[in-house]
Amino acid sequence: MTRKVILISVFFFLYISLFGCGSVYTDTSSYQVYIDKIPKSNTFMPDLATLPQYQSINVYYYERLGQSINLIVTYSSESYQSARDTLLSSYVFLKEPLTELDFYLIPEVEFQYQSFTIKVVNDDDFEYPEQFGMLGYSDSNFQLSFMFFYDDSLNELGNGYSMQEFLEKEFIFPQD
Repeated sequence: MTRKVILISVFFFLYISLFGCGSVYTDTSSYQVYIDKIPKSNTFMPDLATLPQYQSINVYYYERLGQSINLIVTYSSESYQSARDTLLSSYVFLKEPLTELDFYLIPEVEFQYQSFTIKVVNDDDFEYPEQFGMLGYSDSNFQLSFMFFYDDSLNELGNGYSMQEFLEKEFIFPQD
């Protein structure tokens, strides 16, 4: 009996170490380094110098089975609406979920997560669902969120897996 318990414990810890844990990096000065680690994210993630005047930024680079980056930009209440309108108008968004052979590649194209409304960006260079970007906005917190995801082993997101669950599993967001 003891040998069985030890064996189960070893498999459990091995599983957790391989699949359950990830590494989170939040050093804002390493933003460009994080982008360089994720294939094609440099075509989507903004250059900080080109953003409308902001109050602060937070970066969350997450490595687990895949890689994700979340850049949250906070604006003043006076400049937020203009920044939001400018940035939202500079992207094209998916209009309907993406499917392939009865599987959802992207099950939702616009959804709520915490205080953010998040939209999936439409870009011919993206390889959905392995690689794509999203833009979120929080009118209550005056924040914009630029998110990019990459995992070359992923072949579907949907079929019982919501975009909110995907964000909770693959991205880091501070608690509201």
